Amino acid sequence: MADRVKGVRDFIGITAVLRQQALETIRKSYELFGFEPIETPSFEYLSLFTNKSGPEIESQLYSFEDKKGEKLALRPEHTISKLRVVSGNKSLVFPLRAYSMGNVWRYEDTKKGRWREFIQADIDVFGSSDLKYDSEIIACIDFTLKKLGITNYKINVSNRKILTSLMENLQVDIEKIVQVLREIDKVNKIGVDEVIKRVSELIGSDKAGKVKDYLNGKEISGIDGIDDVNYLISDLKKNYGIDGVYFDRSLVRGQDYYDGSIFEFEFTDGELKGVVLAGGGRYDKISMKFDSDFPIVGGAIGFDVVMEVLTSSYKNEFYKTFCVLSVDDMDTARKIATDLRNNGVVTDIVLDDAPLSKGLNYCNAKKIKYAIIVGKRDLQDDLVTVRDLETKLEMKFKLNSLIKEIKNLV
Repeated sequence: MADRVKGVRDFIGITAVLRQQALETIRKSYELFGFEPIETPSFEYLSLFTNKSGPEIESQLYSFEDKKGEKLALRPEHTISKLRVVSGNKSLVFPLRAYSMGNVWRYEDTKKGRWREFIQADIDVFGSSDLKYDSEIIACIDFTLKKLGITNYKINVSNRKILTSLMENLQVDIEKIVQVLREIDKVNKIGVDEVIKRVSELIGSDKAGKVKDYLNGKEISGIDGIDDVNYLISDLKKNYGIDGVYFDRSLVRGQDYYDGSIFEFEFTDGELKGVVLAGGGRYDKISMKFDSDFPIVGGAIGFDVVMEVLTSSYKNEFYKTFCVLSVDDMDTARKIATDLRNNGVVTDIVLDDAPLSKGLNYCNAKKIKYAIIVGKRDLQDDLVTVRDLETKLEMKFKLNSLIKEIKNLV
C-alpha cells in the first residue's frame, strides 16, 4: 500500500461531507457581512513571499523550480497573494471587503490541530484605518464560529503598538525588538518568569524588569495602543453584543507585519483547550512593500483546527438522507430517486440486484436514516414503504404524494 506524505490527510465519506458543509457555512457567513471572494493561484514566485512576508516565513515554504528554472513556492497564506491582486488593481472600490478560502502549505512540525497542508478562510478590509473595521472583522469571525456551533472560546485582544512603544521607551535596539516580542509571545506556554529570563539575556535585567511589570498588569505611562484595546473591547460589547473579550498583555501573534490591533479566538473546553481557532490583526504598512499605501485589517479562521473541535464533539447519529431500495421493481425505484433529487432531496440508491437485507445493511453502515423500499406488492396500491432505520418505524405513503411526505421528514 502506498504511503501518504507526512503532514497531509485524506477525507472520505461523512467526514468529507462535514468539511464541505462547514466551508459553506463560513462562506455564507462572510458574505452576510458584505465580504466578496478573491481567488488566487496555489503557487506564486518565491520572491513574493520571501520579500514581502519577512525572513521567518522562508524556512516554512514549500519551494521548487519549474521546468524553466523559475523559483516558485506554494502559498503559505492568502494575505500576500491578495495584496498582490489588490495593489495591482486600480479599479477596486475602497474600503474593499474581501475573503479567500483554500489550501495553504507550510513546512513545520506536525501535531494535533497543526498540519503541513491546511485550509485558511481569510477576511480583510483594505483601505480604512478606522478601528470600527477592526471590530467588524472580529464580529464577523465571532458570528461565523457561532454559526458553526462553536461557542466555547474567549477573544484575546492586544495591540502591537503597546509592546513596540514599550521597547522604544526602554531604548531596546531595533534588531532585538522582534526577538523580544517572540519571547513574550511564549508566556502562555512557559510562564512569565521563564520569558523574563530569556528577555534578560537579550536586553538586560533592568529593562526586562520593566517588561515583567507590564506583563503582570502594572500600568506604565507613555505607551501607545492601550486606548485602542479598550475601545475594541467596549465597541464589541456595545455594537455587537459580544462578551468574553479580554486584554491579553502577552499576545503578539507570529507574523512580523502586524502593526496595530491583534486578536485570537482561544478555545476553552475539552482536550483542545487552548488551541487558537482564529486570529488576525491590523497591518497598515505592509502595502508599501507593493508600492501602494492603504491600511488593512484582517483575520483568518483556522479551518482544520475548527474541524478538530467540531469532530471531537460530534455524535455519530443517523443523517436525514434517503436511500431507495428495490425489492422487485428497479425501474420505479430509479424514477423515485430521480424525482427526489429533482426536488432537492439527498438520495442514494442501491443499483445492484441484491436482497433487501443487504440494502438495509448498506444504509445502516452509512448511517442513512430513511430507506425507501419499492416493491410490486405496495405498488399495486400505489404505495411505497419508508422505513426509519433509527427508530425502526415504517410508514406507507401514496406514490403521488411521496415527495411532499418525504420533504416533511427532512
